[in-house]
Amino acid sequence: MGKAVMDKYTFLKGLFHRKMIILLVAFVLLFVVLFNSGMFGGKDTRVRITCAGDSITYGSGVLKTREIDCYPSQLQTKLGTGYLVSNFGLRNATASAKGDLPYLESEQYKESLESNPDIVVLMLGTNDAKTYNWNQEEYEAGLKKLLASYQNLDSKPVVYLMRSPYCFAINENGHAEYSIQADVVTGELGDSQQKVAQEMGVEIIDLFAATEGRDELYTDGVHFKAKGYDLISDVVRDYITKPVDK
Repeated sequence: MGKAVMDKYTFLKGLFHRKMIILLVAFVLLFVVLFNSGMFGGKDTRVRITCAGDSITYGSGVLKTREIDCYPSQLQTKLGTGYLVSNFGLRNATASAKGDLPYLESEQYKESLESNPDIVVLMLGTNDAKTYNWNQEEYEAGLKKLLASYQNLDSKPVVYLMRSPYCFAINENGHAEYSIQADVVTGELGDSQQKVAQEMGVEIIDLFAATEGRDELYTDGVHFKAKGYDLISDVVRDYITKPVDK
């Protein structure tokens, strides 16, 4: 057998081995995912994370790659197969029952309650800050009702409230896109979220501090690019996986 033939044989043999290793690794990972989900008759041992919220949870800004780049999907990738992260985001949703699209009346909200969560991450408020929606009292009332409904679930989840992220004004009136009042997001909205979190006994995840002034992360001053959602998923992961004080 000539040297050229031997070299080709060695190359093909090595290529075959590499492909078999890749397939074996993929098979093992698939088995782990299915095993953790209870597909083989055992108990589903995954930690179930329910992400409820508005278009920032849904993934507006990366609609073409939303299934990969929205923050819940990126969070799933970072946490791995021991977790099940579900996205119940609804575009234009408000916490206020008197907003133009109350989350409390949505199918996404109903499904989030039925998701048997161990952890709930709630982010609503940006749409409440629109010029025609903002009512601080109604916002706080809606937020309390939502938080209480998750706290009272049989699964007794740990509930986190997100402080809505920074957004920047695009006109002299101080409005961001979609008639969102940037000064309300910075001030009154954040104040209400801090107040309600304290009253309801839930921890607040401060997205505002993580995103303030980071204009390069945004597509339109409200929604994020993939790298913006990457940052959000990092912040959420760090909060929900940090050691619990005993």
